[in-house]
Amino acid sequence: MSNTLLIYNQLRAAGVSRAGALGLMGNWKAESGLEPGRLQNDFSANRIYSHAYTADVTAGRITRTQFARDQKGYGLAQWTYFNFSTGQGRKLELYDFWKKSGKNLDDVSMQVSFALHELTTEAQYAGLWQILRTTDDIWTATDKVCRLYEQPYYCNVDTRFRYAKELEAELWEKTEEEPSGSGSSSERTSSGVNEHSTCLADANDTELVRTTWPPRMIDKSMAGTDVAVVQAILTARGYYTGPLDGIFGDELDAAVRKFQSEHDLDPDGVVGPLSWRKILSLEE
Repeated sequence: MSNTLLIYNQLRAAGVSRAGALGLMGNWKAESGLEPGRLQNDFSANRIYSHAYTADVTAGRITRTQFARDQKGYGLAQWTYFNFSTGQGRKLELYDFWKKSGKNLDDVSMQVSFALHELTTEAQYAGLWQILRTTDDIWTATDKVCRLYEQPYYCNVDTRFRYAKELEAELWEKTEEEPSGSGSSSERTSSGVNEHSTCLADANDTELVRTTWPPRMIDKSMAGTDVAVVQAILTARGYYTGPLDGIFGDELDAAVRKFQSEHDLDPDGVVGPLSWRKILSLEE
């Protein structure tokens, strides 16, 4: 059974309406491509970084604390958020839920169950859960999930709604459910910005790739337009000679560490606020 049908059936069995399920899935398609093992901004062939990350967490090479705090989106909903003041976060809760489940970290049904757990047990989602159970409008479901549950930096509801309608057509072929009469994305408008995250999407979909400030913290195994920026700048400054592919590999790691060492920074290979400031500076 495909992830699409499995996720849809599990949401419907939990009491989510047809439109509510499609709204959730349209958002998850934008976030992860409906890939439960997807690591944020991994556009590599065969998702090699995602597989390596999942394996490292499973084997304990990435600890519970590291998984919770590394700010790398993971899974269907690209769970990321961690509150350093309270010590609580969504990836921490995902980790604990996974451990209790006895399933694989990248098991799709486990992750859907975790999402349902969030939606049904956390007070902040009470209104959203009611909408997801009762709405018959895909746009409403997509919009509310984007703004209240996913909360991306750029709330690109039009694209997420388009994905929801594409998934509806795909499911129609598999379930023989007739598509709804919800309007096309051209009949809808959306706006709004939230500070919490950026969405993960196909690198070729320019609607979904947004540059944000300040840049996120990046290190080895990550990928994205921000990685390509570092590659380009360090190439121009003579530190990096590898491909400009937007993938943070061994060559870029070595170049970043060399740059950090020569600029009185901790040579840890992590491009955080101080390294970003120095890399983007015109002064040597």
